[in-house]
Amino acid sequence: MKPLILRLLSPLLAASLLVGSAAANVPQLPAATPGNATAVAQVLAGIEPAPGDPRIDRLVASPEWRAHRDWVQARWAEVRVRLASMARWRESSLALADCEKRTLIYPFSGPDFLNANAMFPDHVRYVFFSLERPGALPDIAELNERQQARALEDVRNALQDIFERNYFITDYMTRQLTTPYLKGTVPVMAVMMALTGHRIVSIETVDPFPELTREYARPDARSRPKKLLRGARIIYARNGDAPGRVRTLEYYSLDATDRALHWYPEFIDYVGRQQPATAFLKSASYLLHDQQFARTREMLLTRTNVVVQDDTGIPLRHLTAAGWGVQFFGVYAAPIKSLAYGKQPDLEAAFRAAEPVPPLAFPFGYQGKDGRSTLLLARRDR
Repeated sequence: MKPLILRLLSPLLAASLLVGSAAANVPQLPAATPGNATAVAQVLAGIEPAPGDPRIDRLVASPEWRAHRDWVQARWAEVRVRLASMARWRESSLALADCEKRTLIYPFSGPDFLNANAMFPDHVRYVFFSLERPGALPDIAELNERQQARALEDVRNALQDIFERNYFITDYMTRQLTTPYLKGTVPVMAVMMALTGHRIVSIETVDPFPELTREYARPDARSRPKKLLRGARIIYARNGDAPGRVRTLEYYSLDATDRALHWYPEFIDYVGRQQPATAFLKSASYLLHDQQFARTREMLLTRTNVVVQDDTGIPLRHLTAAGWGVQFFGVYAAPIKSLAYGKQPDLEAAFRAAEPVPPLAFPFGYQGKDGRSTLLLARRDR
């Protein structure tokens, strides 16, 4: 019998593959160019860009775009309150003197640039990986009026859960990121960059293992993974950064279970190569709690020296066994019913022993919206 977590993950992976296969029959959308990527991201984010492109000027004058702008701005005003609370926590509890030299590793991330940037705005490099394909930022100005309205609606649907709950729901996201007009994580990350005051310098495909890609693409290849690795690199700059100062987000789509990693045996080493590194784990379905992602868990324990996570990340027993010091914030609540296998009696006892535990003023984790956020800050000195 499959472990319970694997039984949960397998249908999601299957759904991702089926939807991706169906989406392959849809004509390719025009992709934004480096010159207009920031303007396109702003339009999708409900922000009116600087005038000058007649196509975009017409779009932002339309009633459909103005309604989209009003929807995003109303919800973004609420999100900004949450982000301000996260910033206050970061400044008081997560001081990292070398943050501008650090890489952030975010497994099972989806397109969650929003929380990564809120917690680690000064990390110079992000590495995300999850099942969802990277896709591309569509040049919405090239679409007709009906297609533009559909694309804007798709953006709203993709943002709904992260705005309201502060996490993505995987099976919803599988559908939301494979529509005819919104494909992959890159458009959503670009929107979040625009909302948080960043400028996109470039978006490009990236492949750390081109030899394997060529091998698996051969017509006579004897075998290939069901899910091929796909990567994107976004170079971006924060408004106010010095000229020439840029940051990098690498996003990889693959099946990262130990079993599937035999197709990409060096992937985990590649992710953990840049140090010093910080790990971020959030709403991760307790995937690191059994052995199916043991290589990812071991990499995080040995290649990073700071971990910020909720209770769905690395189990407390692995952190303590490896000699990590752990601070607790918020409350520990038993997992939601569908994820009951993630209950940690030792973590529950640790929260009781640490009382009083500092509260959290922002939602973090599956039950954060109900005021039951759980956050662990772990550090390794050696």
